[in-house]
Amino acid sequence: MKVELGCGMKKPEGYIGIDIRLYKCVDYVLDLGKDKLPFEDDSVDEFRAQHLFEHFTSDGLFWCVEECWRCLKPGGSLFISVPKAGTAAWYLDPSHKLHFMEDTFGFFQVPAGGIDPRGYLKGFWHVSVLESDNPHEIKVMMYPNKRGSPRYPYQEVRRFDEESD
Repeated sequence: MKVELGCGMKKPEGYIGIDIRLYKCVDYVLDLGKDKLPFEDDSVDEFRAQHLFEHFTSDGLFWCVEECWRCLKPGGSLFISVPKAGTAAWYLDPSHKLHFMEDTFGFFQVPAGGIDPRGYLKGFWHVSVLESDNPHEIKVMMYPNKRGSPRYPYQEVRRFDEESD
């Protein structure tokens, strides 16, 4: 199953479309920053979020990423494209709330040694920043850190305060 998050008025063929507004191609009307995705755990092969995440609050971003993680199969992927912070592409739309640079997505990376120093991440990812032909855009592919993933070995992640000697 493939899902286009924030599909707007068009979605790719073969994808399920989700948006906050009911356009003709939308299969599910949801607020992706707070509503639970209508899919079972480990049931989705691919999520795409193209120019969506910059419209969230930080709480909404974490909610959506965690929901994607919950629904993705081991070996699944989340493709993200966002406008680069400080570019005209970011400033042109007054509904943009979050700024992104390439290093922002390292926040979702499995932490070194498997210890999360912040103590609140639930979606643990292997993250790759992709080449983009557009200097005003960042493209990222994120893979869930789940047992059985064919791409990357699973790594246990613990909160900093759970670390034992």
